[in-house]
Amino acid sequence: MKIGFCYDTKSDYGLEESNLEYTDFVSLHTVSEIAKAIERCGYEVGYIGNAQKLNDLINTSRFPYDMIFNIAEGFGSRNRETFVPGLAELHQIPCTASDVYGMAINMNKYHTKILVRSLGIPTPKEVYFTSLDSSVLQAVRELGYPFVLKPNGEGGSMGLSLIQTEEEFIQKATTLIEQYTFDLLAEEYIEGSEVTVPIIGNRSSAQALGVVTILNEDLSDISLYDNTLKYNDNVINSIDFQYSDTVRQNLLNYSTRIHRFFDLRDYSRMDFRIRPDGSIYFLEINAMPSLCRGCSFEQCGKAMGLEYHEIIGKIIDAARQRYA
Repeated sequence: MKIGFCYDTKSDYGLEESNLEYTDFVSLHTVSEIAKAIERCGYEVGYIGNAQKLNDLINTSRFPYDMIFNIAEGFGSRNRETFVPGLAELHQIPCTASDVYGMAINMNKYHTKILVRSLGIPTPKEVYFTSLDSSVLQAVRELGYPFVLKPNGEGGSMGLSLIQTEEEFIQKATTLIEQYTFDLLAEEYIEGSEVTVPIIGNRSSAQALGVVTILNEDLSDISLYDNTLKYNDNVINSIDFQYSDTVRQNLLNYSTRIHRFFDLRDYSRMDFRIRPDGSIYFLEINAMPSLCRGCSFEQCGKAMGLEYHEIIGKIIDAARQRYA
């Protein structure tokens, strides 16, 4: 079986590797590691690249692959993660990861939170807005400082800030509106632990692999997982869970419920904050989370006795079973 690998790097869009404004794209090292893992599972791998390269390949030759392994994030649109699955669906090419709907809803944090709350799962309070005016200023005062400010339609912790004052809010919000041209979300700050739950499978077979806590090097809680920490060696991911078994089980249950409710495909990751008293708050979905070495999938896989390539293989197996 031949698998075409779709991915994008910062260089595809003229961005320097050191650019921290756009953090979703993978390194060539990660591309190589995933490709080697796919090969270890017994598949032949071909490198396609980003959505534009996939489109060119489809339009210029007979498509040479049986399936696409997709981690391409896209660029310049709130629909950017839908480009590859949209092309795959249009041309009836099997493709790992969620379809256009799953990718699109995951990119709208506000709409996602509304739907997750409908399941009875707690989320932080928020103020959604597209421009600054007096009503927004009053709403964030009622939200209370500090709060988290983020673009509503981005990932990778891009544009994420912990806002302490009204002056800082006005300055940061103005910058984000100019930089990302997307709507913004001001969100209640949940003091406590940041955790993430990786999931593999589809519908009733979806399984939460475990819980990973993101910590400072001294094992204290991080205050905010912003994009500077994505490249910080002083931040560690731990599978040692400090809360009760009940809290852990609730996290696993919430995560699989959300994955199934949105009918996400093959794999996903759910992010949460936990207060010191064990109260859980859902933050967001990542329908195409990082699969780099050392990620939550590999860490939880190791705890289950699985090697990295076996985790990648399980994602491919989930997609193959879905298409079968």
